[in-house]
This record gives sequence, structure tokens and C-alpha cells, in this order.
Amino acid sequence: MRPLTVASILVAIALAAPASAEEIGECRFDRDTLTFAGTRTEQATCLLRKIKLLAERVPQPLPPVIRTLMESDGAPTPAMKDAALAAFPEPYQTYAREHAADPIAHTEAGLPALYFVIHDTSTPFYGNEPFPRHLDRDWKVNSFEPYMNGSIAKEPVAHIFLSRYGQIWAGHEFSEGWRATKLESRVIGPAARGRMVHIETVQPRRNLPGATSRGQTQGPKPGFSAAQYRQLAALYVYASARAGRWLIPAQHNTVDAGIPEAHDDPQNFELKRFAAELEKLVG
Repeated sequence: MRPLTVASILVAIALAAPASAEEIGECRFDRDTLTFAGTRTEQATCLLRKIKLLAERVPQPLPPVIRTLMESDGAPTPAMKDAALAAFPEPYQTYAREHAADPIAHTEAGLPALYFVIHDTSTPFYGNEPFPRHLDRDWKVNSFEPYMNGSIAKEPVAHIFLSRYGQIWAGHEFSEGWRATKLESRVIGPAARGRMVHIETVQPRRNLPGATSRGQTQGPKPGFSAAQYRQLAALYVYASARAGRWLIPAQHNTVDAGIPEAHDDPQNFELKRFAAELEKLVG
């Protein structure tokens, strides 16, 4: 029998060790577990980085309420769920109550929804024209019709559409597995459907000065209305209650960060304002 050398031992160990899973993007999404890398707190920290113009991402601290929820193994209490339902406007409130006991979406492999992904619609697009003066009340800006009638896409692109005056339209029920990021649709494919729920917040866009492509746009400031922050927090609590645990909040751009042609939304999203509304619901 030939004596073992150090080199042969190392080769044997390498062959015996399982291959490392492929990780995708800046927040390192695992193709097998359909989960971003790190603890829940570390995932939220990566996924909630601030998105600046032209999709520049910069770190920002997690607000205490979000950090506390990420460090918890719990879920919204019945009182929190009731508070979220009571915050919804009609007719969505009635719709949400009808589905309140329904399960959340699952992937084809049985993994439940884990991520609550915030988008902005980036429409209507005003080109080089100024934004309307009263965005939060402008009927064209806030109309759900383009997302409902197939003029933007054959099917609604997200689970929820949220107008600037706080009205809500469900494009897909939270129990339906859906995809609204390049990570899901172009990289992973159907296996990822159901791992994320998607919220489109209405926010128009116009060209940046000197823009040479549709990718060089800017949203208004403030990017979100007070009503949008209130309803976004309520939707987060409601979806988390149906999931049976606190979902990990994320953003479209950070989910796709590192994937070519990633979108730059949500622009001008103020994490502290979302956290303040969340604090009112969870205490």
C-alpha cells in the first residue's frame, strides 16, 4: 500500500466535500435554498441599502423596529394583524379580510414566501416635461387602469399596486406565486415563484438632465407619499401575519443587484418613514 502524501489527502478531502452552492448577485442569493446569504438581519441590511440615482447603492442602518423584527422568530400578533386590516381603505379592506386566513404563496418545492419586495412603478413617464404639480391627487398619475388593462404588461406585474393617495389594488392574491424581478424571471426561473411577494408603489419618472436613455431617469421628491408609507407598513404586517413570521423587507434593485440591466427602483424610498409607520402598528 502506498503511503498517503499531504497532497493526496487534500485531494481526497476536496472530492469528498460537497460542492458549494452558486450564489447570485451582491446579496448572494442561493439557487438551491432560494435564500440570500447571512442571518435575517444581515439579509435585511443588504436588501435595504439606500438606492440613489442611477442605481447607486449605499449602506444605511436598519431602524430599531426592523432590526428587532428580524432578530425575532415570531410573527405579528392577532392584534397587529387586526390593526393592519383596519388601516386598509375600502374596497381592499373587505378583500383582505376575505383572504386573511389564506396561506401565503409557496414555491413549487414548498418553500413559503420569505421576502417582501418594494418597487416603484416608474410610470407615468413624463420625458423632459415637469411632473404634475399635485402628484398625490393627480388622476393620471394615480390611475390603476394601465396596470389593469394590459397596456403595460399582459398580466399585472406585482401582487399589489399602491397609489399615492393610499388606494390599493390587488394584481395577484398573496397566495399566488409570482415573479417581478430579473432574479426570479431570468436567472432562477419558475422555481423561484412564491418566495417573494411584490408591492408596486405608484411613482412617476422623468428624464435626468442630459439623459441619453430611458434608464437615466429620476422620480419626484418626496418619492413616496405619507399615505403610501402608512399602507406599505400595513401591507407588510398583513403579509407577514399570513406567512406566520416576519418577512424580510427588500427592494427591487437590491434583489437584482449584480444582475445586468437591474432596475433602479424604488427611488427616494425613506426607510425611516416606513419604520415610523411600522412602529405605530407593532409598538
